[in-house]
Amino acid sequence: MSLRVLYVALLLVGIAAADSFDRPRTKKTLGLGPSPAGFGRHGKVNCYFYPTFMVKEVDLGEKGADKLAIVPVRHGIVPPCTRARSKAEMVIDANEWSGYFKGAKGDLVFFDADDGWNGGMGFAVYDSHTGKKVFEDSAVGGIDFLPPQGGQVTLKYTRIIDSQCNAPKDQAACWDQIRKTIGVENPPQPDCKKAYEESAQKLAKGRCAAQKSNTAQCVAKEIQLARDQTSQATSIIAYPVEVALGPQPTIKPVAGELRCWPSD
Repeated sequence: MSLRVLYVALLLVGIAAADSFDRPRTKKTLGLGPSPAGFGRHGKVNCYFYPTFMVKEVDLGEKGADKLAIVPVRHGIVPPCTRARSKAEMVIDANEWSGYFKGAKGDLVFFDADDGWNGGMGFAVYDSHTGKKVFEDSAVGGIDFLPPQGGQVTLKYTRIIDSQCNAPKDQAACWDQIRKTIGVENPPQPDCKKAYEESAQKLAKGRCAAQKSNTAQCVAKEIQLARDQTSQATSIIAYPVEVALGPQPTIKPVAGELRCWPSD
């Protein structure tokens, strides 16, 4: 069996065994009326109820939720879904993490970032018992969960990193650095030059669309500037990983496709 076929086969096995976020027992939404942000937006409180905790998201229609909190369910008493803060409520420090509720798995609560990053999305994981952050990273695409082993939650997703080097410009040295960073001896190298050109084409077309001049002549005019800009960008690398969320989370690269594109 070739190395590439083995990579694909292992990846398909992993996907088949993957699981998703737990479904909340129920969800409630409390309307707050027109948002201070204007533009016809309305504020709301979203509450997601799980067996041992509730996740509260106060969304005022601005970038990122106004408040994210975890509220324990104690003595079987379900906390009310209100904007007001209760004594038991553990509010996520906005200076530590800002974004939206993503989902829950077991005793862990996941939040997305309030905006994307280099083609992916940051996420953070919090302990529902303590309200403390236990892990954060950036991913492209969704997050899957592998069957639990010893009560430990294991994630599988496509991780993205900024390589801090430019693969098309300095391929040998950059890939040596990438190998050391992701911990894979000989990863299959994607066609970064092609990805950079595709990004430049997309950037040029986007500028022409903004000018309401989406023609071949406009793209021909904008493409060189777009190529100059993307050619200076560091390379974003996307690769599949498994992360065991133990006392000391571990990130392990696994078989699968590596992708490359220029940073924003």
